Amino acid sequence: MSHDTHTQSRRNQDLDVVNGDKSAGLDYYLSLSGDWQDPSPPPTVLHHSPSDVVVIREDLVDGKMRAGDLLVQRTKADHLVYVAPRFGHAALALAKLSKRYSKKLTLFMPAAKQISEHQAVAIELGAEPIFMRIAAMPNLNKAAREYAESKRATFIPLGLRHELVTAALVRTAWNISNEMGHQPMEFWCAVSTGVLMRSLQIAWPNAVANGVAVARNVHEGERGECELYSYPRAFAQDSLVRPDFPCASNYDAKAWHTMLDHKRDGVGPVWFWNVAGEMRPTSDAWYDRVDSNAKWGEMKKPKFSRR
Repeated sequence: MSHDTHTQSRRNQDLDVVNGDKSAGLDYYLSLSGDWQDPSPPPTVLHHSPSDVVVIREDLVDGKMRAGDLLVQRTKADHLVYVAPRFGHAALALAKLSKRYSKKLTLFMPAAKQISEHQAVAIELGAEPIFMRIAAMPNLNKAAREYAESKRATFIPLGLRHELVTAALVRTAWNISNEMGHQPMEFWCAVSTGVLMRSLQIAWPNAVANGVAVARNVHEGERGECELYSYPRAFAQDSLVRPDFPCASNYDAKAWHTMLDHKRDGVGPVWFWNVAGEMRPTSDAWYDRVDSNAKWGEMKKPKFSRR
């Protein structure tokens, strides 16, 4: 397993703007979201009685779409650029948001013999792919950023790391706890780049935060004050345990499994944030239609029919 050596730092990098002050951080991000009108239906919050867990069912609207809405809504450029790994819902959310706000989306993707399931969905939703053979993801990020600059497009960092995304998540979580009439005593979520985890800590500063690393080592500034667990399977592998509601099997389901094993007793229902369910293309033809096998040094823009 390559994601079990995490930072010990408890700094929340999203609070740097207010010198680490939690109260000021909440005020800052609520103010930043301002009069944001979220077009998606409000989050669905259900009590999962078998496990005594309050589940925030963001899979019903794809939570990363809600998280990215404020950013895409306020972005003046009509062209967005993002790096889409083989797995991850951010690219899918951006593809949907680009349609919502009539923007072009270019996705830089690591070259392979065949596109992945999530990449196929993003392309089917209208994203324009560029494939590059790379030794490491930072190389692809660098190429995507330079491409965005050359096209006067907006480059969106991996994992949607942007303060407007944090603001949208803080506002959403704060609204949920206001509707519930209280904040959680304890909450759990999956962690990759940690944007959601850090945002929930800002919205619910008195809760015990628990994160489950599923994809990579968590770096300095990304963790905040959370208890961090590592799921003992590779990112591409599915969780050994899945809940009885739609849940991303290689992402949220791993946090669910870990939570069932480690959540504290006697603190009332813990809260679990379910980001997304499984997403698949409507046609398997996409796997053969899109040639993703680029050569070293090539920036491949495959030609294919969307019909």
